[in-house]
Amino acid sequence: MEADASVDVYSKVLENQLLQSAKLVEEHLDSEIQKLDQMDEDELEHLKEKRLEALRKAQQQKQEWLSKGHGEYREIPSERDFFQEVKESKKVVCHFYRDSTLSGNLMEPPFQSQKKCGTNFTKVEKKTIRGKKYDSDSDDD
Repeated sequence: MEADASVDVYSKVLENQLLQSAKLVEEHLDSEIQKLDQMDEDELEHLKEKRLEALRKAQQQKQEWLSKGHGEYREIPSERDFFQEVKESKKVVCHFYRDSTLSGNLMEPPFQSQKKCGTNFTKVEKKTIRGKKYDSDSDDD
């Protein structure tokens, strides 16, 4: 009995909170609609210009990303090219692989399907990048 009563109380409190939240959102939307209704032609033209400028910037950014190789999955042939790619992009997903392992080839299909601008998807063969852990192509590292 007590459990049923406490559930009823909690459900009523939750219902009231949701109702208050919905009213706040509705009031905000009503005020925005009222502002739009009261705009004159000059203000609407200004909004339109701002939106067109934002669309132009987005298109320009997309073209810049495409020119840098975003939206395609490709192999980087050298260490120098790798570092150049990483420096030019804010977001890079790089698949380090070895031809001698099957697991490296399993990662290819998911990466090949990525066509997102803004993130550069690349692959580098492990022996291409030299460093303390990558000087050999053995399986023990």
